[in-house]
Amino acid sequence: MTPVIKHQTYIKSKPEKVFHTLTTAPGWNAWFTDRTTIEWNKDGTGEIRLRWAVMGEKLIEDGGKIIEAIPYESFIFQWCPGVSQTTVIFKLLPYREGTLVVLKEHGYSNKEMDACIGCAIGWGEALTLLKIFLEHGIVYKKDLFLGVDITDL
Repeated sequence: MTPVIKHQTYIKSKPEKVFHTLTTAPGWNAWFTDRTTIEWNKDGTGEIRLRWAVMGEKLIEDGGKIIEAIPYESFIFQWCPGVSQTTVIFKLLPYREGTLVVLKEHGYSNKEMDACIGCAIGWGEALTLLKIFLEHGIVYKKDLFLGVDITDL
């Protein structure tokens, strides 16, 4: 059986706002990445390039095909954080005064446990950052969070 990553979190924000944040480059760049780009095709598919600046200079990049984007319900894309291409699924479920965000990533081989574990940890952190951004407007990026780099504490 191949490994699968699963996370979920409740965000006190409407599905429309969560969906917009996940399906636009400014949305990703507001809470998680630095220079992400998204290009859309007429059929609702497209290409996502997730980019992070390291030390303000070196650029880390990954991404791939956007498979599906159903307004206010789901966003599905592929990328390659290890050797294999994986599929990341965000499902948005209206719940109380906000949205239950369910994330699933699959496609890792049994030989990619390091990449899978790293992404499992990373997606947990990412959903926390998304929640803090959407609920409170707080952006954590190394040089922007009160001017403090928590790794130095």
